[in-house]
Amino acid sequence: MRKIFFLLLLVPLLSISQNQIQGLVVDSRTKQPLSFASISTNTNYVTLTDVDGKFHIKTKKHFNQIRISYVGYKSKIISINTNDKFLKIKLKPSVENLKEILITAKENPALKIIRNTIKNKSKNNIEKSLNSFKFITYNKIIVTANPDSINGKIDSIFVLKKGKKTFKKLDSSNYKFKKEINKQHIYISEKISEFKFKKGKKKKEIILASRMAGLKQPLYELFAITFQDFSFYNEFYTIAGTKYTNPIANNAIKQYNYKILDTVTTQNRASILIYFKPKEKKEFLGIEGVLYIDTQNFAITKAIVELKSIVNVKAIQNFKYIKKYNTWFPKNMNIVLKKGDNNKNISLFGGAVKFSESKKNDSVTNTHKNNPEDVTYFISKSVNSNIEINTPIILKNTATIIEFNDDANKKTAVFWNTYRTDSLTNRGKRTYTFLDSISEEEGVEKKINLARNILKGYYPTKYINLNLGKIINLNNYEGLRIGFGGETNTNFSSKFKIESYAAYGTKDTDFKYSLGASFRVQKNTNSWFGLSYVNDLKEAASLDFIAENTSFSPINPRNLNVSKFYNYKTINTYFKHDIKPNLEAKLKLSTGKYKPLFNYQFISATKNLSEYKLTTASLGLQFNPKNEYMNSPIGKLKMKNKFPQFTFQLTKSFENIFASNFDFTQINLRILHKIKRLRKATTNILIEGGIVFGEAPISHLYNSTPNYTFKNPWRKRITLAGKNSFETMGYNEFISDKFVSIHLKHLLKPLKISSKFKPQFTLVTRVAIGDIEKPLQHYGLIFKKLNKGYIESGLELNELFKGFGLSAFYRYGYYKNPEWSDNLALKLTYKLRLGF
Repeated sequence: MRKIFFLLLLVPLLSISQNQIQGLVVDSRTKQPLSFASISTNTNYVTLTDVDGKFHIKTKKHFNQIRISYVGYKSKIISINTNDKFLKIKLKPSVENLKEILITAKENPALKIIRNTIKNKSKNNIEKSLNSFKFITYNKIIVTANPDSINGKIDSIFVLKKGKKTFKKLDSSNYKFKKEINKQHIYISEKISEFKFKKGKKKKEIILASRMAGLKQPLYELFAITFQDFSFYNEFYTIAGTKYTNPIANNAIKQYNYKILDTVTTQNRASILIYFKPKEKKEFLGIEGVLYIDTQNFAITKAIVELKSIVNVKAIQNFKYIKKYNTWFPKNMNIVLKKGDNNKNISLFGGAVKFSESKKNDSVTNTHKNNPEDVTYFISKSVNSNIEINTPIILKNTATIIEFNDDANKKTAVFWNTYRTDSLTNRGKRTYTFLDSISEEEGVEKKINLARNILKGYYPTKYINLNLGKIINLNNYEGLRIGFGGETNTNFSSKFKIESYAAYGTKDTDFKYSLGASFRVQKNTNSWFGLSYVNDLKEAASLDFIAENTSFSPINPRNLNVSKFYNYKTINTYFKHDIKPNLEAKLKLSTGKYKPLFNYQFISATKNLSEYKLTTASLGLQFNPKNEYMNSPIGKLKMKNKFPQFTFQLTKSFENIFASNFDFTQINLRILHKIKRLRKATTNILIEGGIVFGEAPISHLYNSTPNYTFKNPWRKRITLAGKNSFETMGYNEFISDKFVSIHLKHLLKPLKISSKFKPQFTLVTRVAIGDIEKPLQHYGLIFKKLNKGYIESGLELNELFKGFGLSAFYRYGYYKNPEWSDNLALKLTYKLRLGF
C-alpha cells in the first residue's frame, strides 16, 4: 500500500516533466521567426533555433522548464507539461545592455568582433599556429529516419476527375517503411582514420579501418568528398562537397551581415554568439549561421552553418580548448541533410548532385502526411580523440592526402570497439547484415567496378579490362578502323600486366597491332617497367607526350579529315615512376622504322630518305602541383583535379645507333590552367609548344593541330570541332620546327531555359606563332611558315541537343585569306556524357 501511495505522489511530478519538445520562436510584433535564439532547459541543455526560428529539444534528462533568450528581446521562461508537444513562443523587443567591450564602437559592434576574428586567423588556425599534430577520428554516416515521425497506417490514393475524388488504390508504403526503419537504417558506414599534420606540408589521412554496408571493398572514390571542412579558417568553407564563401574570409564583411545574439560560457571561457547571413542581391554562394567567438583570442569555439532550400543542410563544428597551447582544437563535426520546406534549388557535392522543384500532379491525392522521402535524413558524425600536438611527425608523399591501409576492410570487432566513440546499435548491426546480403544478391560491387572502369575507358571482365577506345574509330586514311584490345587487371595479377590490341582499317585494308608486358617494381611510388612492340599509325607533325594523362574518347573528330599519317614499327622499353604523387615521370627507349604514308622525302646535304629509322630516348614529366591523390588497394586514385597542370617532354634521337638516321633533340611543353569562380564563368587557358634542335623528319615536327578543310562545295567543310585545335587552319597548311600556341576559352554560365535545356555559350580565341629553319628539306609537302602569327576567334553554343552544339570561328590577321568564306568555319560541337 505504501508503494502505491508513493507512486501516486510521483505521478504529478512525472506529468509535468518530459525529455523532448518542438517549437517556434517569433517576434511578437512582426510575427517573423527569430533565427538562432537561445533555448535552455532547467537541466542545463542548451540549443539554438534554426534559420526558420524552429527548435527541437530531445535529451536523456527530463525537464519541465525552458528559457528563451535573444539579444534585443526580453527573455521568457516557460513551464512545460506532458501535453506540450509544440510551442509557439513570442518574444517582445527590448533594449538590452551588452558588455562594455561590445558597445564601444559606433558602428555595428558585431563588425568589430568579426574584424578581430579575421585579423587573428593565422594565430587561431591550428594548421598555421602549430608545428605538428595528429589525432584519431571516428566517423559514422547514416541514412535513416525517426520511426516516430512516420504514420504507419495504410493510406488511400484518390484520383480527381471532373471535380470528383475517386478512390484508386490502397498505399502501404508508409506502413512498410515504418516497419523496416524500426528494424534498421537505410544505409550505414563507419571509418577510423589517423590524421597527421606537419607545418609546411598538407594534412594526411591514413584510413585504419573502413566499413561500408553492402560492400566488401569500400567505394574509394567516396573518400574524395568533403562533407564538412576540418578547418573553419579557409577562405571558402566546404559543406556537402560544395564551397561557400566563409563568413570570416578576408572580404567577408562586404558579403555578409552580422548581428550579436548573446554571450555564453564555453569551457570556462566567454564566447560571443555572432549571427551571419548573406547580404541581399549578392552574386555569390552564401551560408547562414552562428559563430561562437572567444572574447580573449577571437578564435572560433563553435560554428553552426545552415542552408535552407529543397534540401536543408545543417553543419555543426565544436572545438576543444587546449590550455597548454592556448588553442581551440576541432573536437567533433556533424552534418545533416534532409528534405526542406521551401522550393529554392540547390547543388551539392560540387554540382554533381542538383535538387530542383518537381511539379506535383494535382489530380492525384492521398492521405499521407509524411512520405518516406519527407522524413529520411543523412547524417555524418566525426569525433576526434588521441590528440597529440607538436610531437615529432614524419610525412612523406604529401600530395597523397589519403592512404588506405590494405587491411582496413578486415579489422576485427575488438579494433572497432577500441576507437568507436559512438556505439553500434542493434539497428546499425542489422543494417550491415541486410545490405550485405542484398548487395551480394544483386551484384552491386560488380556494377560499381563496371562504372569505375568505364570512366577510365575500359570494360572490365574477370581477368582483362577491354580498351573501349580501341573498338572503333574513323580517319581519312584508314576509313573505318575496327579493333580489339585491353590489359590484364588485378584479378590476373597486381604485379604483372599484359597489354595488347589489334585493329583493321577498311580503307587501307591493313592490320595494326601492339603487344606489351610490364611488371611493378614498387607499389608506393607506382613504379613499373615494361616492354612492347608496336606497329601502328600516327598523325604527321603532331604534338606528342608520352607521360600525358589522356581521358577516354572513342572517336577523335579531327581524324575524320586528317590525311597525313606515318606508319611506325618500334620496339620500346619504358620505366614509369612517381617522383612524388603529383610528379609522374616516364623514361622511354625506342627504336624502329618510320614510313610516311604520303608523298614525302627528307633531303639534305647528307640524306635523301623517304623512309627512315629512329632510335630515341624520351623523358616525360606530368606535374600537377595542386592535385591530391589516394593510395588504395586498387592503386593510385586521383582525389582532386586542380590547376595549373604541366606536361614536359625531352626526346633525344641518336644517329647510327641501331642504324638510326637522325641526330636531333626535341622539347615539348604543355600548360593547362583553369580559373573557376563560385557561380561565375570559367576560363580555360592552354599553352603548348615545342622546339627541335638539329635535323628532324616530319614525324617530329609540328603542325599546330589544325582542323579545317578547304573542300568544295562549302557545306563539306562543316565537320566536328576538335578539343583544342585551330578550327580555321588547314591541314598541314603550316609546318614548324619551333612553335607556341595559346588557346583561351571563356565558358559563360549555362542559360537555364528549362530544367533539361541549358545551353552554354563559350568565347574562344587562339593564337599561334612558329618558324622552320630549313623548309626545303621536306620535299613533297606544300606548307607555309608560321612566323607572322596566326589568330582566330569564335563562339560556341554547346549542349543544344543530346550533347551536340554549334560553333563558328573566323580567321583574321596576317594569314587572313582573300576570300572571306575561306576564313569562316562552322562546326558541330559534342560533349560526351557517360550518364554517371
